[in-house]
Amino acid sequence: MLEARKKSMSLFADIAHRLESVAEINGVEWINDSKATDLDSTYYSLELMEKPVIWIAASSEVELPYSMLEKLVKYKVKQIICFGAYETNLKYSFANMVDGYAHKSTLEEAVETASEWAEGDDVVLFSPGTSSFALYENYRERGEHFRTLVEKLDA
Repeated sequence: MLEARKKSMSLFADIAHRLESVAEINGVEWINDSKATDLDSTYYSLELMEKPVIWIAASSEVELPYSMLEKLVKYKVKQIICFGAYETNLKYSFANMVDGYAHKSTLEEAVETASEWAEGDDVVLFSPGTSSFALYENYRERGEHFRTLVEKLDA
């Protein structure tokens, strides 16, 4: 089953903003999963990760059922950075399960924090788990912004 999922991940990797490998910087892989506009998509993405994950999530004004991600966060996620205007129940659900948690107002600040925290064999997974309407027109615009920010890190 895991092999089938890995194979399907390689198919998604050809879709912009869905498990798209943006760069590898100092051994850290940066993955753009802006198309993950719900927690089910983020669940799938986290499940596929094999390296320690720094997860960049988006905040939402609506309380989301983050508990569905508990086991994945416990075993795969090293640090969480949430960005956006709202402080969500994400902090209260997982801050005690990871080595680091931060809430940032902007995606720029989130990427900067991820860059500071990332080391060695980590993967930075930008998988928001919610829509982008509060800050971006759509997931494509949000994904392009993420890609641009990561490319600036690599310059």
